[in-house]
Amino acid sequence: MKKILLVVALIAATHIATYAQAPQAFNYQGVARNTSGVPIANTNMNLRLTVHDLTATGTVVYQETHFITTNTFGLYNVAVGKGTPTFGAFNGIAWEAGGKYLQVEIDPAGGTAFDNLGSSQLL
Repeated sequence: MKKILLVVALIAATHIATYAQAPQAFNYQGVARNTSGVPIANTNMNLRLTVHDLTATGTVVYQETHFITTNTFGLYNVAVGKGTPTFGAFNGIAWEAGGKYLQVEIDPAGGTAFDNLGSSQLL
């Protein structure tokens, strides 16, 4: 009887594990700096984050914006997936289908004239 219960418990645990979900957000932290490399402190600005498929310049699968305020060190923190979507749906990203890259753009004036800060692979 104990063996049967153990087998049933293992099957149930395996079944439940197959229903794992992709995260609905992840944290991102950066430091806003001017062209001289000096942190831009205590400033309201607009941040745009774009998820590309397969390469740093690949197809855009999701994009969102965040209105942020930097601290005294120019530091900001956001939850990617919780911003204002401008393209696609975060829960529609096929995370299992190849590499994804995050492109970061910022407008220190708080508008939509974004400066590209680069892209990096999400690992």
